[in-house]
Amino acid sequence: MTIYKRLEQLETRIHQEGFTNPIGIGSEIPHFVIDYSAEDELIVRTYIEGLLKRSPLNIKEVNLFQFLLTLFEDDLEELIELAEEEGYEELSQAIQTVLEDRTLLISSFIEQSKNAELIFVTGVGTVHPFIRSSHLLKKLSNHAFRTPLVLFYPGHFTGLDLRLYNHFRHEDEYQITRIS
Repeated sequence: MTIYKRLEQLETRIHQEGFTNPIGIGSEIPHFVIDYSAEDELIVRTYIEGLLKRSPLNIKEVNLFQFLLTLFEDDLEELIELAEEEGYEELSQAIQTVLEDRTLLISSFIEQSKNAELIFVTGVGTVHPFIRSSHLLKKLSNHAFRTPLVLFYPGHFTGLDLRLYNHFRHEDEYQITRIS
């Protein structure tokens, strides 16, 4: 099935009655994934842009790269300097120290996505390895975050684990449902 067909299926599914308000005794935290080949990234981005404009739903896109930048916006110059002087390892360690603060990461995510009926999480590949989507989803789940979200994932979802670019296998297992 082509990526266009899968994206059309996604659009149909998110507009079905009850998608943004799961109810019932066993209603799970509504996290979904649409995995795709990295070569299809521009197609996916373009489709999302159009979908956000034409959908009657209040959909909030959280691009993880932009999200990461907002977490460090007051310290960007210092981080660039650190990378230039000390190298990637020191930069990575400094970023990870901040990201391990669960309350900062989750409260910032919730703030950026407040009042949304549905959240599209994009930019997964651009923040690797600083933010891993499975870690973010686990932290949101532990925080009882109930807003439905769709993770746009350039890689492969095996049904059990996420494999970024169908190569990296160090994403944790996470209970998520393929949407198309």
